[in-house]
Amino acid sequence: MMISFCIGATESFLAEPLVDHTEGRLCQDAMPLWISDGLDAYGNALFSRHHVVETYPRTRKRGRPRRPKMVAWPLLRYGQVVKQRDERRRVVGVFKRAVFGDVPLHDIHTVHIERQNLNLRHENRRLTRKTVAFSKKVEWLERQMHFYQAYYNLVRPHRGLRQRSNSDGIVKWHHRTPATAAGVTDHVWTLHELMSYRLFINH
Repeated sequence: MMISFCIGATESFLAEPLVDHTEGRLCQDAMPLWISDGLDAYGNALFSRHHVVETYPRTRKRGRPRRPKMVAWPLLRYGQVVKQRDERRRVVGVFKRAVFGDVPLHDIHTVHIERQNLNLRHENRRLTRKTVAFSKKVEWLERQMHFYQAYYNLVRPHRGLRQRSNSDGIVKWHHRTPATAAGVTDHVWTLHELMSYRLFINH
């Protein structure tokens, strides 16, 4: 499910607002497993948001007491997929590492977000590289991304989320969208339903 997105010049600039916006839309009782590439910006953003101060008890021995230090929140889980490149920027190796928390290495992968990036570039012309269709203004790119987010979550059936059922010996597949699988809605929306939906905002 496409929960949130941010538009910025660099990942270092948008890491903190992306983490804040994403966690604002998640259940407050659950801490998700965060996965990213080897960029340290996401780890720094998560640490600044979820850290505690570790203090040490005073001792009767002479000398200064140990300074308290900041450590990651025990429930925080974050892993990285780091790619090693040669002098030609070609990938020569990939390794995984758990940065915060006890994260099994087999749970650390970026295959889902890489596939999502491929879908974005194939289905949104404003994100296609080296073409005249790219957005010239951030405002219109942001509007297009909001529309695509709603279309992806509510209208576009995801093949990996379909459910199989057997009725009278006949195998049927029920198509679902990410919003349907997450329980946000009970049916697959049509494009007409999405475009004509009336949104009420209380100020």
